[in-house]
Amino acid sequence: MPSLKASSVVRDNPIETFVRIATAESYAYERIGDQEVHISLTGLWCDHDLSLSWNAAEEQLSLFILFDGKVPGGRSDSICRLLSLLNERLTAGHFDFWQRNSALVYRHAVSLRGGAKISVDQALDVMSQALDAAERGYPAAQYVIWAGKSPEDALAEALVDIASHS
Repeated sequence: MPSLKASSVVRDNPIETFVRIATAESYAYERIGDQEVHISLTGLWCDHDLSLSWNAAEEQLSLFILFDGKVPGGRSDSICRLLSLLNERLTAGHFDFWQRNSALVYRHAVSLRGGAKISVDQALDVMSQALDAAERGYPAAQYVIWAGKSPEDALAEALVDIASHS
């Protein structure tokens, strides 16, 4: 992933750091005003669309990956159990199930209170952690939703699939 110089810092708006990374790495991205960018990262099974937004008033950077497709009725309990198992394995961020949309989402927030700046290395870490989480969560969710597997079996199978592609 990284080809930018380590420890360079973009002042003020952390979204600029992610735009620089997307440009340098030739990732498809769309800038939505000054406070938001969407970046597409290629995964093993699908492209993962990262949405990053900057809330200057709260001095908080938020990252979201919304998984394609809705959870069919009757599977939400299994999905929630799966997300709990996935969350146990994460070092940053977490998975949520948004009941209103029947949507799976990975999200992570970074506080930059007190004028803290995000370095390229930190931004790359945030993106890498999100991609790693999505690569584990996406196939496991598919196994639960479409193959009817238990959350435990789905997670085990997804982790084996990831290892075989590494």
